[in-house]
Amino acid sequence: MAEVAPRRRPPQPGSPGPGKARQVTAGADVEFADWMAGVLRREGMTMEAAARQLGVSVKTVSRWVGGATEPRLRDLRRIRELFGETPFT
Repeated sequence: MAEVAPRRRPPQPGSPGPGKARQVTAGADVEFADWMAGVLRREGMTMEAAARQLGVSVKTVSRWVGGATEPRLRDLRRIRELFGETPFT
């Protein structure tokens, strides 16, 4: 018997789509990946150093910065503790 891929819901109008969480800031859409890359630049921190301090793998941070995935809630809490902010309100 062939496997059937799970059905995905179509994106809602105005939604950013899969893997593209956005925050509206002064009329501009900001994706988590862009925000995270900017924070690392601002702090002068490498992905390796961020991964170590956040308790995740370097590959995980790389996926966040590259926009392939977004952090889980527990990781967002750690990000807020480390950087003092998160891109979501």
